[in-house]
Amino acid sequence: MNYLNIENLEVSYENNKLKSETKKVLEDFSLDVNKNELLVLLGPSGCGKSTLLSAISGLITPDKGSIIYCDKTFFDNKSGINLPAEKRNVGFVFQSYALWPHMTIYENIELPLKAKKYKRNEIEEKIEYILSVVSMSEHIYKYPSEISGGERQRVALARSLAYEPSLLLLDEPLANLDANLKAELTQEIREIQKKLEITTIYVTHDQHEAFEVADRIVVMKEGKIMQKGTPREIYHNSKNVFVANFVGKNNILVNEKNLFCNSIKKCENRIIAIRPEDIKLENDGENVGIIKKILYKGNHIEYILCFSGQKIIAHSNKEYHYNVGDNIRFNIKKYNLF
Repeated sequence: MNYLNIENLEVSYENNKLKSETKKVLEDFSLDVNKNELLVLLGPSGCGKSTLLSAISGLITPDKGSIIYCDKTFFDNKSGINLPAEKRNVGFVFQSYALWPHMTIYENIELPLKAKKYKRNEIEEKIEYILSVVSMSEHIYKYPSEISGGERQRVALARSLAYEPSLLLLDEPLANLDANLKAELTQEIREIQKKLEITTIYVTHDQHEAFEVADRIVVMKEGKIMQKGTPREIYHNSKNVFVANFVGKNNILVNEKNLFCNSIKKCENRIIAIRPEDIKLENDGENVGIIKKILYKGNHIEYILCFSGQKIIAHSNKEYHYNVGDNIRFNIKKYNLF
């Protein structure tokens, strides 16, 4: 079931230096989001991820297209419909947290509930419940300056969820946190989203974050969708060179004169993408490279090889007694051709 339908959306911004020029941030952009799905928008900075969230929430007005949520039209340029942001019932968590520093945690969460005309007893019940969901009940009367960055992010999430939005938008919510805390909160956000059964769109440029939290991933580049799919599909079955190169480590090689004539047949001059873990170091391997560098990565060892003038990265979780300059044999287990 498609819960959110975006059709042929176009958003452009005026160039600040050249007022006569406009830049298309989103162009002919179409996307369906399923009910209760956690969809991740993944892509480099400037690809249009945050702009899409702003268009969905009503913070900006698109030039063309339509945004339909269930049976409610948020925006449709042909019909002249542009529903105000406050009537869309969309929760939005910003990268900056956007908490009022002079208000307590209770007051920060209370503010949107009061704006929506909830009664006093309803406000208290909702704040108590949502703070328990994000494990922040004991901090209810503290100020944002008195809690950590991770705790402030929990409060920002609680504030967006307190009035029970039908759709939740998260814009780089963990970008300001250290790696360990980010990993912890990634799992918490996933658990909260599933517990509350709320359709969520999550923006990030962090691939590890995307793979841990997503039901589906949409990879974007320059305002367009490059590929949609599950994390497994995106990683193992990249549809083009951009996705293969952007998502995780990959060896992107030109198969000149059939470099891998035995492993990969009939693909001369085509682009090959091979994941480092799919290059298996084996004594009877049919390909031979020269070790240029050996890097210890903790849970695996990275070998940088020179093979027919091209650099290849191989990962292995086994300890080998190789040295820089040694010849090393390897086989290729999986690959993508473009």
